[in-house]
Amino acid sequence: MLTDLWVDTQAWLFETFVSPLLFQFGLMAWYEPGYSAVEFVMLGVVQIAIIAIGMRFFERRWPLEKSGPDDRLIRVDQIYTVLNKLGVVPLAIFVLTYPLVQHIELLVRSWGVAPPRLERILPGLGDNALASFLVYFFLYDFAAYWLHRAQHRFGWWWALHSLHHSQRRMTVWTDDRNHVLDDLLITLALVLFSQLVGVQPGEYVMILMIGRLVESWSHANVDMSFGRLGERLLVGPRFHRLHHALSTPEERHIQDHNFAPVFPIWDILFGTAIYDNKHRPTGVDDAAVDRDNGRGWIAQQVTVLGRLTRALLPGVRRSSMQPGLRPPAE
Repeated sequence: MLTDLWVDTQAWLFETFVSPLLFQFGLMAWYEPGYSAVEFVMLGVVQIAIIAIGMRFFERRWPLEKSGPDDRLIRVDQIYTVLNKLGVVPLAIFVLTYPLVQHIELLVRSWGVAPPRLERILPGLGDNALASFLVYFFLYDFAAYWLHRAQHRFGWWWALHSLHHSQRRMTVWTDDRNHVLDDLLITLALVLFSQLVGVQPGEYVMILMIGRLVESWSHANVDMSFGRLGERLLVGPRFHRLHHALSTPEERHIQDHNFAPVFPIWDILFGTAIYDNKHRPTGVDDAAVDRDNGRGWIAQQVTVLGRLTRALLPGVRRSSMQPGLRPPAE
């Protein structure tokens, strides 16, 4: 019954609002992607409800950091979440990347190459939908782990990603605090990787939704864990908070740990995991980047674009890179 209600709602929204607009502006080539976009927005509404009602309950009931003047900094993060979850930013990214992804897919097909489905490589996997989903989820998270490390390794990419780390008041809204170009690069890389390993569109949407919810929870302003064993199986607020810790002279590389978005196994395997249960303030020790906290969404986007421009110019200043990291090799 719920499935039927969901499908009927999606069809009604598409036929009532989206389809007429596509027809009016001669964009019928986007008919199928437009139908999928409606579901993406619906899933976004569900995610916002889970965050605002479910996750925020724990933050209000058991906050790690008590309310204070920095609470006003949360408002811009809420704008980021609404824009991302309701598909405004993802739609812009999709419009930009869709032609490129389609071109690459057609080019690969013209070569007679088809992405390998893991079910062909691992006999029996296709008989278990849950096992298949989890394997693809692990592969997706593995790629996201290394992309996250790249965001910290390269000075030009840190110029973008530093916006995410500049928040002094971490909450469940912080996960979506990213520059549009940063989101564009990550989305394009993950979509191409997913196609390479054979993730189907339906699986990709579910992986993305579940993964983003876990990431929203991992930014929560609570001192909670999943227990000694659970913390090594799934990223939680205590584990990820260390990744946002403010660098100090004693811990210059503290943010170079606990990169994993969903599964801590990658940090454990590659030596970047820290489990010490210490409480640290969050943010960055770069005054120029810290000033992101006093700006709105548009001002942050423009300012970070300026940081990226300076980072890409010859003689890039140290302040455009993460404090404590070595400059990328010339």
